[in-house]
Amino acid sequence: MRKQLTVGSLIPGRSGVQMSSPAPVPVHTHPSLKKTEMSPARPQSEQKLVQVKQRSQTMPVRYTPSQTLLQAALTQDQPIAYKCQQGHCGKCSVQIVAGASLLDTPTGQEKAKLGEKLATGYRLACQSTFRSSIPT
Repeated sequence: MRKQLTVGSLIPGRSGVQMSSPAPVPVHTHPSLKKTEMSPARPQSEQKLVQVKQRSQTMPVRYTPSQTLLQAALTQDQPIAYKCQQGHCGKCSVQIVAGASLLDTPTGQEKAKLGEKLATGYRLACQSTFRSSIPT
């Protein structure tokens, strides 16, 4: 019969002891910190996002100033298909579902490759750049 390994059994000196879940540890803030000094992560609803759709898959890409949509998406592990990264092949073509105001105006390369599709929200992820700053 094999002995079942548990978290407690892996601690030296504790053979076969079952450990229960630890009690929650209270979180204390340092008395010198004021609430305004603590900056929690922004809730999802406050984050600046561009929603893109490619091949029936919609994905969020967080606003990253001055980066291309493709660079930001890849950094954020979003599965955008691409190939040449220069706007020639069109493989990175995405439809902007929301957040288009976070992007700069279409480049000449996008206008040449996408034509009338620009009017329906299509952009080339490798050519679409996030604005360097946006009004708050």
